[in-house]
Amino acid sequence: MAEGSEKPVDIFEMLLRKTMTKAVISELESERPRNDDIIARLIDYETRAQQERLSSQTLQAFLSGRRVLGKS
Repeated sequence: MAEGSEKPVDIFEMLLRKTMTKAVISELESERPRNDDIIARLIDYETRAQQERLSSQTLQAFLSGRRVLGKS
């Protein structure tokens, strides 16, 4: 895709994946006990992403995030 020609949905999904990735990395780097709330949120967001028919790349990002945190 040429630079500057991204559709709003593409930009939204890119930002969503980046935000989710940062949240997972933050959780991994945290020294506090694992917070299962982030897992619940990832599951909720993944369900919503499926309902909204977001890209398979976005769905895979949620699945990978859960897997990295130890809950698939």
